Amino acid sequence: MDRYPKVPRYAIAGADFGHSSLHVGDLTFLPGSTVPYHYHNEGAEETQIMLSGVLECWIDGNRTTVRAGDAVTAPPGIKHAFHNRTAVASRMITAFPLTQPETVHVDDPELEDVAEHPAIVRAGTRIAPYMPDVDGVERIELSGDFSGAKSTYSYIVVIQPGAAVPVRRHDHETALFVVEGPLAGVLGDADGVVLETNDGAVVGPGVGYGLRNEGVGVARAIVIHPVVNPVTE
Repeated sequence: MDRYPKVPRYAIAGADFGHSSLHVGDLTFLPGSTVPYHYHNEGAEETQIMLSGVLECWIDGNRTTVRAGDAVTAPPGIKHAFHNRTAVASRMITAFPLTQPETVHVDDPELEDVAEHPAIVRAGTRIAPYMPDVDGVERIELSGDFSGAKSTYSYIVVIQPGAAVPVRRHDHETALFVVEGPLAGVLGDADGVVLETNDGAVVGPGVGYGLRNEGVGVARAIVIHPVVNPVTE
Protein backbone atom coordinates (compact mmCIF):
# COMPACT_ATOMS: atom_id res chain seq x y z
CA MET A 1 0.00 0.00 0.00
CA ASP A 2 1.41 3.40 -1.02
CA ARG A 3 0.09 5.86 1.54
CA TYR A 4 2.49 8.55 0.33
CA PRO A 5 3.76 9.04 -3.23
CA LYS A 6 6.89 7.00 -3.93
CA VAL A 7 6.82 5.40 -0.45
CA PRO A 8 5.56 1.82 -0.89
CA ARG A 9 4.70 0.05 2.37
CA TYR A 10 4.53 -3.69 2.92
CA ALA A 11 2.57 -4.83 5.97
CA ILE A 12 4.22 -7.21 8.44
CA ALA A 13 1.79 -6.97 11.37
CA GLY A 14 -1.55 -5.28 11.92
CA ALA A 15 -5.26 -5.58 12.45
CA ASP A 16 -5.75 -6.96 8.91
CA PHE A 17 -3.84 -10.07 10.02
CA GLY A 18 -5.76 -10.38 13.28
CA HIS A 19 -3.03 -8.87 15.44
CA SER A 20 -4.18 -6.88 18.45
CA SER A 21 -1.10 -5.02 19.69
CA LEU A 22 1.35 -4.56 16.81
CA HIS A 23 1.28 -2.52 13.61
CA VAL A 24 4.53 -3.05 11.68
CA GLY A 25 5.46 -2.10 8.13
CA ASP A 26 8.40 -2.23 5.71
CA LEU A 27 8.72 1.16 3.95
CA THR A 28 10.87 2.11 0.95
CA PHE A 29 11.58 5.79 0.32
CA LEU A 30 12.27 6.24 -3.38
CA PRO A 31 14.49 9.19 -4.41
CA GLY A 32 12.69 12.50 -3.89
CA SER A 33 10.01 11.03 -1.61
CA THR A 34 8.64 12.47 1.63
CA VAL A 35 6.59 11.40 4.61
CA PRO A 36 5.34 14.84 5.71
CA TYR A 37 5.46 16.34 9.20
CA HIS A 38 2.92 14.59 11.43
CA TYR A 39 2.20 13.09 14.83
CA HIS A 40 0.22 10.15 16.16
CA ASN A 41 -2.60 9.72 18.64
CA GLU A 42 -2.27 8.82 22.30
CA GLY A 43 -0.66 5.41 22.69
CA ALA A 44 0.61 5.38 19.11
CA GLU A 45 4.33 5.51 19.74
CA GLU A 46 6.33 4.93 16.55
CA THR A 47 9.70 3.22 16.26
CA GLN A 48 11.49 3.77 12.93
CA ILE A 49 14.43 1.48 12.16
CA MET A 50 16.63 2.33 9.20
CA LEU A 51 17.58 -0.69 7.09
CA SER A 52 19.41 1.06 4.27
CA GLY A 53 20.09 4.44 2.69
CA VAL A 54 20.11 7.98 4.08
CA LEU A 55 17.13 10.13 5.10
CA GLU A 56 16.70 13.66 6.36
CA CYS A 57 14.83 13.32 9.65
CA TRP A 58 12.72 16.04 11.24
CA ILE A 59 11.77 15.39 14.84
CA ASP A 60 10.24 17.81 17.31
CA GLY A 61 11.48 20.86 15.36
CA ASN A 62 14.98 19.46 14.84
CA ARG A 63 16.60 18.35 11.60
CA THR A 64 19.30 15.71 11.31
CA THR A 65 20.35 12.76 9.14
CA VAL A 66 19.68 9.09 9.77
CA ARG A 67 21.41 6.15 8.13
CA ALA A 68 21.28 2.36 8.04
CA GLY A 69 21.20 0.93 11.56
CA ASP A 70 19.89 4.11 13.21
CA ALA A 71 16.55 4.05 15.03
CA VAL A 72 14.17 6.94 15.77
CA THR A 73 11.56 6.91 18.55
CA ALA A 74 8.56 9.23 18.14
CA PRO A 75 6.33 9.10 21.26
CA PRO A 76 2.66 10.11 20.91
CA GLY A 77 2.29 13.78 20.01
CA ILE A 78 5.92 14.20 18.93
CA LYS A 79 5.99 15.55 15.38
CA HIS A 80 8.30 13.94 12.84
CA ALA A 81 8.96 13.62 9.11
CA PHE A 82 11.39 11.98 6.69
CA HIS A 83 12.73 13.11 3.32
CA ASN A 84 14.88 11.27 0.81
CA ARG A 85 17.13 13.96 -0.70
CA THR A 86 19.41 11.39 -2.37
CA ALA A 87 19.41 9.53 -5.68
CA VAL A 88 19.25 6.14 -3.92
CA ALA A 89 16.25 4.43 -2.30
CA SER A 90 16.17 4.19 1.49
CA ARG A 91 14.28 1.68 3.59
CA MET A 92 12.98 1.40 7.15
CA ILE A 93 10.85 -0.74 9.42
CA THR A 94 8.17 1.20 11.32
CA ALA A 95 6.43 -0.23 14.37
CA PHE A 96 3.57 0.81 16.66
CA PRO A 97 2.51 -0.96 19.89
CA LEU A 98 -1.17 -0.85 18.92
CA THR A 99 -3.55 -1.16 15.98
CA GLN A 100 -4.55 1.06 14.29
CA PRO A 101 -2.51 4.25 14.81
CA GLU A 102 -4.03 7.58 13.86
CA THR A 103 -1.93 10.15 11.99
CA VAL A 104 -2.37 13.93 12.06
CA HIS A 105 -0.49 16.02 9.50
CA VAL A 106 0.70 19.50 10.46
CA ASP A 107 2.46 22.44 8.83
CA ASP A 108 6.22 22.35 8.37
CA PRO A 109 8.06 23.93 11.31
CA GLU A 110 11.04 26.19 11.65
CA LEU A 111 13.91 23.76 12.04
CA GLU A 112 17.08 23.70 14.09
CA ASP A 113 19.91 21.62 12.63
CA VAL A 114 21.38 19.16 15.12
CA ALA A 115 23.93 16.37 14.90
CA GLU A 116 22.26 14.19 17.54
CA HIS A 117 18.88 13.88 19.25
CA PRO A 118 17.84 11.92 22.38
CA ALA A 119 15.19 10.07 20.37
CA ILE A 120 17.76 8.75 17.88
CA VAL A 121 19.88 5.73 18.71
CA ARG A 122 22.80 5.50 16.32
CA ALA A 123 23.81 2.24 14.69
CA GLY A 124 25.69 -0.13 16.96
CA THR A 125 25.92 2.15 19.98
CA ARG A 126 24.07 -0.17 22.41
CA ILE A 127 25.63 -3.62 21.98
CA ALA A 128 25.61 -6.31 24.66
CA PRO A 129 25.57 -10.12 24.91
CA TYR A 130 22.08 -11.43 24.24
CA MET A 131 21.87 -13.15 27.62
CA PRO A 132 24.20 -14.98 30.02
CA ASP A 133 25.39 -18.42 28.90
CA VAL A 134 24.31 -17.89 25.28
CA ASP A 135 27.40 -17.77 23.12
CA GLY A 136 27.60 -16.27 19.65
CA VAL A 137 24.57 -13.97 19.98
CA GLU A 138 24.57 -10.22 20.56
CA ARG A 139 21.74 -7.76 21.16
CA ILE A 140 21.86 -4.29 19.55
CA GLU A 141 19.19 -2.17 21.22
CA LEU A 142 17.20 0.18 18.98
CA SER A 143 14.40 1.67 21.08
CA GLY A 144 13.30 1.56 24.71
CA ASP A 145 13.15 3.79 27.76
CA PHE A 146 16.68 4.94 26.84
CA SER A 147 15.28 6.57 23.66
CA GLY A 148 12.16 8.03 25.28
CA ALA A 149 9.91 5.09 24.43
CA LYS A 150 6.98 4.47 26.77
CA SER A 151 5.55 1.29 25.27
CA THR A 152 7.96 -0.28 22.76
CA TYR A 153 11.22 -2.18 23.04
CA SER A 154 13.12 -3.23 19.93
CA TYR A 155 16.52 -4.63 19.15
CA ILE A 156 18.55 -6.57 16.59
CA VAL A 157 19.81 -10.04 17.42
CA VAL A 158 23.13 -10.79 15.71
CA ILE A 159 23.58 -14.55 15.47
CA GLN A 160 26.90 -16.12 14.50
CA PRO A 161 26.99 -19.33 12.44
CA GLY A 162 26.09 -22.29 14.64
CA ALA A 163 24.63 -20.11 17.40
CA ALA A 164 20.99 -19.82 18.46
CA VAL A 165 18.51 -17.73 20.40
CA PRO A 166 16.82 -20.16 22.81
CA VAL A 167 13.05 -20.54 22.74
CA ARG A 168 11.37 -17.57 24.42
CA ARG A 169 7.76 -16.85 25.43
CA HIS A 170 6.13 -13.54 26.33
CA ASP A 171 2.68 -12.49 27.49
CA HIS A 172 2.28 -10.26 24.42
CA GLU A 173 2.61 -10.42 20.64
CA THR A 174 6.18 -10.23 19.33
CA ALA A 175 7.21 -9.28 15.80
CA LEU A 176 10.29 -10.68 14.04
CA PHE A 177 11.89 -9.39 10.84
CA VAL A 178 14.93 -11.00 9.25
CA VAL A 179 17.42 -8.37 8.10
CA GLU A 180 20.02 -10.89 7.02
CA GLY A 181 19.30 -14.61 6.84
CA PRO A 182 18.52 -17.36 6.51
CA LEU A 183 17.48 -18.40 10.01
CA ALA A 184 15.86 -21.63 11.11
CA GLY A 185 12.97 -20.88 13.42
CA VAL A 186 10.90 -22.44 16.14
CA LEU A 187 7.47 -20.81 15.86
CA GLY A 188 4.97 -22.37 18.21
CA ASP A 189 4.62 -26.06 17.42
CA ALA A 190 6.57 -25.73 14.18
CA ASP A 191 10.31 -26.39 14.27
CA GLY A 192 12.64 -25.87 11.30
CA VAL A 193 10.68 -23.02 9.74
CA VAL A 194 13.14 -21.22 7.45
CA LEU A 195 13.04 -17.42 7.56
CA GLU A 196 14.89 -15.81 4.67
CA THR A 197 16.11 -12.22 4.40
CA ASN A 198 13.08 -9.84 4.45
CA ASP A 199 10.75 -12.46 5.95
CA GLY A 200 8.63 -11.42 8.90
CA ALA A 201 6.67 -13.30 11.55
CA VAL A 202 4.46 -12.49 14.53
CA VAL A 203 4.07 -14.83 17.49
CA GLY A 204 1.16 -14.51 19.86
CA PRO A 205 1.11 -14.28 23.66
CA GLY A 206 2.51 -17.41 25.27
CA VAL A 207 3.74 -18.82 21.96
CA GLY A 208 7.35 -19.95 21.93
CA TYR A 209 9.85 -18.83 19.33
CA GLY A 210 13.55 -19.37 18.76
CA LEU A 211 16.08 -18.65 16.03
CA ARG A 212 19.16 -20.61 14.94
CA ASN A 213 21.79 -19.78 12.39
CA GLU A 214 22.54 -22.92 10.39
CA GLY A 215 24.27 -20.98 7.62
CA VAL A 216 27.87 -19.93 7.04
CA GLY A 217 27.42 -16.16 7.47
CA VAL A 218 26.26 -13.88 10.26
CA ALA A 219 22.45 -13.56 10.51
CA ARG A 220 20.47 -10.62 11.91
CA ALA A 221 16.84 -10.21 12.91
CA ILE A 222 14.84 -7.34 14.40
CA VAL A 223 12.67 -8.19 17.43
CA ILE A 224 9.84 -5.81 18.38
CA HIS A 225 7.91 -5.91 21.67
CA PRO A 226 4.82 -3.72 22.35
CA VAL A 227 6.06 -3.15 25.92
CA VAL A 228 9.16 -1.43 27.30
CA ASN A 229 10.24 -4.13 29.76
CA PRO A 230 9.17 -7.49 28.35
CA VAL A 231 8.84 -10.44 30.73
CA THR A 232 10.42 -13.56 29.26
CA GLU A 233 9.70 -17.19 30.13
